[in-house]
Amino acid sequence: MKKITLKISAFLLLAMSAFQVNAQNCPELFIDPGVYKLATCGVSGSELFITINGSSGQLEWADEITTAPAEATQLWTVQDHVMPAGSGFVQLTADLSALSAGPWTMIVDQSSYDGPGDSDGVVTITARMGDPIADTMDPNYEFDQFQRRKATGWTGAGNNALFAKPPGQGNFRYSVAPAAAGDPVVFNDGGTINDIRYIFVEPLSTEEFDTSSVFISNPVKDELSIEGLNQSIKQISIYDLLGKQVISRNFSEDTTSTNLDVSSLNTGLYIVKLEGENGASLTKKIVKQ
Repeated sequence: MKKITLKISAFLLLAMSAFQVNAQNCPELFIDPGVYKLATCGVSGSELFITINGSSGQLEWADEITTAPAEATQLWTVQDHVMPAGSGFVQLTADLSALSAGPWTMIVDQSSYDGPGDSDGVVTITARMGDPIADTMDPNYEFDQFQRRKATGWTGAGNNALFAKPPGQGNFRYSVAPAAAGDPVVFNDGGTINDIRYIFVEPLSTEEFDTSSVFISNPVKDELSIEGLNQSIKQISIYDLLGKQVISRNFSEDTTSTNLDVSSLNTGLYIVKLEGENGASLTKKIVKQ
């Protein structure tokens, strides 16, 4: 009886495993925030990867790149959006500093989107320079928001699909696989929710640096003052609310304070970003008068 029970248990375990394999075509899943490569799953020939075209700046499907610095065009940091419009919304960013291009953010191409009643049910996914938008009043807000989902037939842990969440419409998903390298990245309104391979590269940095003593003047007129810097803080950058870097400065280890000339900036809101090693950062919003 014991042997029979063991055989039945083994059979059930194999059956459950087979069911999960059938439902999840590819093994790579999103589990935690981190750096990933995003690839097709099960296309004929070589799998293709979501890539920033170094010449046009547009997104396209391309063969895998495995050498630096060009590989950075396929490395996507997937994490909670800085100002999510809905539960579970994420931002996807690429750091192209090694290519002298700074941060890039994945977005819905607004020229391909007609609004909530989008006429053709298809949007193009592309990228722009700069960080995700945190200002809810910005006209470009929400076009850089996505949602991790489960592909059709998958009910296990983790995510293996991706939806775009432009204003007023949350049903665009990766549904139709590209035919060849060089094809644009497009999402469809409805249809099968296809698998995307979230190929894990590395976790987000857990390094923390001490910013408790840092003082950033706010509001500012002609000069931004920063005091209380320490050796763990390596760089300061200022971005406008479109994500464009307008000022940047590196610090030496013995820098404790600095003043930045901001007289040339237009009045309005800006984001100050302090950065340490391995991606650790702190951001603060300031008002330029």
